[in-house]
Amino acid sequence: MTTCGTVTKSMLLLAVVVALTGQGSAVTQKFSECCTRVSRKHITETIVDYMVQKRINHCVNAFIFQTESGRLYCCKHDEPWVLRKIRQLRATKRAALASGPSLL
Repeated sequence: MTTCGTVTKSMLLLAVVVALTGQGSAVTQKFSECCTRVSRKHITETIVDYMVQKRINHCVNAFIFQTESGRLYCCKHDEPWVLRKIRQLRATKRAALASGPSLL
């Protein structure tokens, strides 16, 4: 049986793959398959989601942030501001899940 978490992760991965095929990042590079370089620069746009990328072959450890405008940024996985943003996004998701769906 597939859990909601698995479905959500699959949909997020699909959305990232679709976005990666036609969009580049102003901070780092044009995406092809994965992040091969990362940026240390702070993102000033509103970040709405993220994905973790593990080092495999030519891909590097990174957090891929998605902004409100749909842009994707490869960010260094151990930057203090990146870790703070990840904690904030996780807390926001937990709060949204805890509130549950409305019956109205």
